[in-house]
Amino acid sequence: MFGDTITLPHADGNIVVNKVNQDSYASEYLYKGTLSEYRVRIRHTKTTKLYDRHNVEVVETVYATAEVPEHTRKVYIVIELLPNDSDIKNADALADWLIATGDAALTKLNGWES
Repeated sequence: MFGDTITLPHADGNIVVNKVNQDSYASEYLYKGTLSEYRVRIRHTKTTKLYDRHNVEVVETVYATAEVPEHTRKVYIVIELLPNDSDIKNADALADWLIATGDAALTKLNGWES
């Protein structure tokens, strides 16, 4: 089980989200700042083909100002595996690739490159 807090190592400084809800297969964490709030959701389900589906989602809600309306930013990862398959190498490789490119891959994605 994940702890009562999760620290997101954000480029603008660590964001510590606190657990606000947990049921049997999901939990939700929250941080409320002066300019925005962060919600982290961790969920586990079964697909129709009986694969295990694991999902981690980070949503930042940027509060409205006089110049900009409220808006959200969302990023998530989904891992689907057979129940007896505990391999993590593909998820690890994806995370490492995004980090190892010095954010160039993320910038290219945001620029509609494929």
